[in-house]
Amino acid sequence: MKKICLVLSLLSGLFVQGQIKTDYFDKFIVVNYLQVDTTNAEVKAMIHVWTSYLKSRLYGWAVKNDTLGSRYWNDEEKQLSAMPDYISAFFPGLFYFQTTVLTIEPVGDHYYRILNCNSDADSTGRIDVKAIYYILIKKVDNRYKLFNYFHLEKEKLKTTRVGTVQYYYPEYFPFTMKEAAKFTEFRDSLAVLFHEPVKNEITYVIDTNATLLTSHLGFVYQPMLSGSKDGRYMETNSMLLSSFGENHRHEVVHSFTSHKHSEEMLIFNEGLATLLGGSRGHDLEWHANNLYNSFVREMNSDTSRIMNFFPAYRQTPPVYIIGAIIMKYAIDTYGFEKVLKLLTYSERQYTPEQVVEKELGISKNQLNPFLLKYMKKYAGL
Repeated sequence: MKKICLVLSLLSGLFVQGQIKTDYFDKFIVVNYLQVDTTNAEVKAMIHVWTSYLKSRLYGWAVKNDTLGSRYWNDEEKQLSAMPDYISAFFPGLFYFQTTVLTIEPVGDHYYRILNCNSDADSTGRIDVKAIYYILIKKVDNRYKLFNYFHLEKEKLKTTRVGTVQYYYPEYFPFTMKEAAKFTEFRDSLAVLFHEPVKNEITYVIDTNATLLTSHLGFVYQPMLSGSKDGRYMETNSMLLSSFGENHRHEVVHSFTSHKHSEEMLIFNEGLATLLGGSRGHDLEWHANNLYNSFVREMNSDTSRIMNFFPAYRQTPPVYIIGAIIMKYAIDTYGFEKVLKLLTYSERQYTPEQVVEKELGISKNQLNPFLLKYMKKYAGL
């Protein structure tokens, strides 16, 4: 918390500075020269590599080539992924917000860590911090190269390999082979269901809450996993993060869906992951029951607004459960190939209502009562 407060105080002045410069990239990248001594040639070289990488990523997004900037990365991590940056993989689009380079300090074995804050400011000057995180840099063959914070962090963690899954977890985590075996069995069953062999190895990182979990990637602050129990699958790096344990089924479903279509609709993608792997520790029946009771209580069964229903009870995200209901109905009625078809539709071209009408024959006027009916059915009520 102290570090976050310090960051906010530094940003208030730096944002003004960033707005008056003329270079195009200055609105995206600012260096805190009060704490970063770029009169030192080595520090200047390190900052040049990091800011050049950021500029390459910004340009890469503009031309739809996310691998631009990989030349600034170390060879060891580039062999694992064409775009090895865990920060942007975890938080896509983060670098579209202004990156402020706050400090740079040695951390041993000739590594340095660069502390960054990405943020935005509204017309009144109010700062919205998007993330605070570290990235590592080290001289390799007389050139500075970037490293993920996890590159060093994993050396502090225990590790266990189960099949094609490499687990990393802290000393205090009660790792069990039984749960890891269940995960492997479930992943194998998905391979049969999706007609795909299990090819990629998964780097599986575990901790007891989301804050500790993401700290292994270098995050000091991030709002993406805001709950104490949560998870994320990063497709570009074949990395699964979980604060639920060794058998996070929801996220591994994404390892079979996320690479198929880059623009799949959230409601179908998350719906299928919820149907097959549950969500936040509960299955569809539990969530459907919770959502139905909340809906009846708070909306008096007004089905006209069910697709936009967002109860305060965060443990049951409506879009996940509504998506799971649609996917279960599709499987029960048409078979699994139908859900694969639903995943091919782009959210840029269609709305969920249009796809459901086209593929399942349920019109927009019928959809809301349909969802209420099947919400109750799948809840076992």
